Amino acid sequence: MSSRRISRVAAVVATGVATFGPAGLAGAQSPSPPAPKNTTMSVTPRTFIAAPQKSPIDFPGVSSARSGRPLAKGYVAVARGVSITRGDETAFAALRLTCPKGKTWRTGGSAGDVGFTVLDRRVSGKRSVLVMAAARPQAVGETASGTVFALCR
Repeated sequence: MSSRRISRVAAVVATGVATFGPAGLAGAQSPSPPAPKNTTMSVTPRTFIAAPQKSPIDFPGVSSARSGRPLAKGYVAVARGVSITRGDETAFAALRLTCPKGKTWRTGGSAGDVGFTVLDRRVSGKRSVLVMAAARPQAVGETASGTVFALCR
């Protein structure tokens, strides 16, 4: 590099330092974007609703388990509360719905602003099933709350 080229570079750097203060050219960078907001989730421990208590929802495929009517003998509903606060990106809560000992999964359902999808390929005869809870579409910062249920017998 020629001395003339070095002089030009030094002049540009000196101008930058004079213009932008002691921080020099480093202070000339554009401001950093705001920190992303995280999506947060919480899942409550499981609770049991057993016969003769009232069914919390209409369970699909089981005519004896209707909302507000007593559960039939032998049935137990397992409930887990889910709360999802939306951040910059959507996220889902994976959780396990486990039936009490001696009972197996029959069907599932949800209530509130949360729905669910079964992740296990086969659920019949299983005591424990992996599900994914998802919130209804919501804006950043909004919270969706609901309950995911499993019906066991």
